[in-house]
Amino acid sequence: MLQIKIFAVNPVRENTYLLYDETKEAVIIDCGACIGDEKEQLSDFIREKELALKHVLNTHLHFDHILGNKFLYETYGLKPEYNQADEAMPGFKEGVVKFGVSTFEYDTVFAEHYIEDKEIISFGNTRMEALATPGHSPGSLSFYSEKDACVFTGDALFRFGIGRTDLWEGNYEKLIHSIKTKLLTLPDNTVVYPGHEETSTVGEEKKHNPYF
Repeated sequence: MLQIKIFAVNPVRENTYLLYDETKEAVIIDCGACIGDEKEQLSDFIREKELALKHVLNTHLHFDHILGNKFLYETYGLKPEYNQADEAMPGFKEGVVKFGVSTFEYDTVFAEHYIEDKEIISFGNTRMEALATPGHSPGSLSFYSEKDACVFTGDALFRFGIGRTDLWEGNYEKLIHSIKTKLLTLPDNTVVYPGHEETSTVGEEKKHNPYF
């Protein structure tokens, strides 16, 4: 059975997700841990649970979702996996200036493997399908586990909201299309784990999200 640990990290309270199952194999989605305490909490949890980290996944490459990639690479030897379309995104410093966030120590870690739409990511007894959900960024992905009835949507879909589309290569029409065709078509009991704020379900979003 899939276990999900949420670490709300960095100044914008980005949700870093650590997923693992009974085999103790694990993945991290959108590691934003960027200061000592955040890194320690994450590594201590992995050590205490005796987890074997197999994948570092990014839903997209906005700076708050990738701040921990260097730490994970240096600690566990794993490079991030993401969709290549986001690699042309303006650099980290430009992102910091736009959001008004103070500078962090950061070095880009590039992927050795690019994730494509409908690709399967496996760890332990768990399989997740990558769903292309562009609009917030051109390479935005969501990660869906049918068996565990959950989807990790990054900044595409929030509880009763959607991601912003005024950033680099954002596109409102594409985002709405992505959500309607890739996310709201999932079973109503599917739990939505967004990049920020609280969880929801597909059923709740269909009923209460004002954008649909």
